[in-house]
Amino acid sequence: MDPFQIDWLHLHPNSWPIAHHLRDTPGWNMTRFHLLPESRKACRDHLELRYLLNRFNKVADTVLGNGEACWMVVLSSPNENTLHRKRIARIAKRWKLTPRWSFYSDTDRLTYTVMANMVMWRPDHFNRIFLDVYHQRLWGVLWMNYETGAVLTPNEAGVEISQPTPQKLMDIVSRYYGWLPEPGLGLLKFDPAQMAGASFQVSKACSDAIARSLG
Repeated sequence: MDPFQIDWLHLHPNSWPIAHHLRDTPGWNMTRFHLLPESRKACRDHLELRYLLNRFNKVADTVLGNGEACWMVVLSSPNENTLHRKRIARIAKRWKLTPRWSFYSDTDRLTYTVMANMVMWRPDHFNRIFLDVYHQRLWGVLWMNYETGAVLTPNEAGVEISQPTPQKLMDIVSRYYGWLPEPGLGLLKFDPAQMAGASFQVSKACSDAIARSLG
């Protein structure tokens, strides 16, 4: 098997690297942050766009680690239009992404090709990728920390993240609880196998923010 496939299945057995399905995949510790006020999906001006990028990089640094080795993944599929195909080709050339793994998703009824390469996560280094996702010019992007398996996936004006343990996930939630989504749009799930005897201590403000977000 390809090194990426080996690493992914070692850290996340019985799952595919399909960003929009991870939230529904059993055995993950995941949450979601929305990085603009009022659950807005669009920035009002360039200053707010810079604010959005700063928040994206802060969360990414915490999840992936500044200077840490990560697998960068972009999905390719036969239903891409010409513009999307060209954009993926440019991104693949820029980041030296190569085909690593192909599989069929019964849920999406598509055959996906995983384009991936090992990169070092750096602040502001991947802003162009995030902006492509924000402007809905790109999808199926994720980064996975090589050592921990922690995953970050951008989506419009937010991110979904995973951590290797429930406690590590709650540590990040406690740090950024002000960026949890508005009521009913939240996501907080844990690997049941890791939850035996687990208990969390968070501030009342964090607890209230979680309750509101899960609504």
